[in-house]
Amino acid sequence: MLAGAAGALTMAHARADTAPIRFLTNWYAQAEHAGFYQAQARGYYTAEGLDVVIEAGGPQVNGTQLLLAGHYDVIIGGADEAMRASSRGIPTVAVATTFQKALGGLMTHPDVTRIEDLRGHRILLSTEVRAALWPYLRQRYGFDDAQVRPYAFDVRPFVIGPDVAIQSFATSEPYAVQQKGLPYRFFMFSDCAFENYGNVLVTTAPVIDERRDALTRFLRASMRGWADWLAHDPAPANAAIMRANPMMTEAQILWSRRTFQALGVFGAPGTPIGPMSTQRISAIRDFMVQAGLLPGDADWRKAVDLSFNNAMDARTAPA
Repeated sequence: MLAGAAGALTMAHARADTAPIRFLTNWYAQAEHAGFYQAQARGYYTAEGLDVVIEAGGPQVNGTQLLLAGHYDVIIGGADEAMRASSRGIPTVAVATTFQKALGGLMTHPDVTRIEDLRGHRILLSTEVRAALWPYLRQRYGFDDAQVRPYAFDVRPFVIGPDVAIQSFATSEPYAVQQKGLPYRFFMFSDCAFENYGNVLVTTAPVIDERRDALTRFLRASMRGWADWLAHDPAPANAAIMRANPMMTEAQILWSRRTFQALGVFGAPGTPIGPMSTQRISAIRDFMVQAGLLPGDADWRKAVDLSFNNAMDARTAPA
């Protein structure tokens, strides 16, 4: 009886090891996901013995719910989000990051030269940013809740409203506004709030327990894809992105690639892509506690697993 149970368990683990890695991004296919598409197009996942299925998220897709329901093995989320979930007993775990610097921020008209100048302006925010960052920004810069309006991921209110600021991603909304010939300023949340990681890879405790080896290989191949896309021919990923998202153009992808490089969002030249550090994670946790976003006894170690760092050996190009 025990032998039969042990055999069944072994077979279950074998099936798990050969099952596809189901990966959900946080938005429609775009440059912010290029490394994963490059890894798939260049055969890096296949070389690791993996079958990886990449699916795109969007404004109506709740990645965390789908992850917890078992529809996906890995999603793009945030280390801060994983900590908040963990504090509520939800077993999400951040295991790697795409960007060493989060690219979210506020896009304003040129007359706003300091973020404090937004007092009295309309500020369009998503539900997520309003819950996670707005209380801190309101307190620090003297804003008022009456300024906030819902953000529908549409730049038109900014285009027609001289007193409007909108939540933005450094490589998304600024590009759209630039194409219309409009000047703008961009204030990164990492400069006016706290230095967060961007596009963090999040899984669950059960996936780590049951599929650690496959997850390790997925992370290694993904970061190899990012290094390749940044330093060599980006065409394989670009073509895959445009197939997955016909609204995306190569011009925007390449503009985003240049922006990544200009902002140094993958870290210093020659450094590994993907790892997170104890110091940064601790600082994120401390900021969230001080901002009232986490209880004082919150332990980041339940929400962030740094044991995969050494597996991610692909590096940014040397200076």
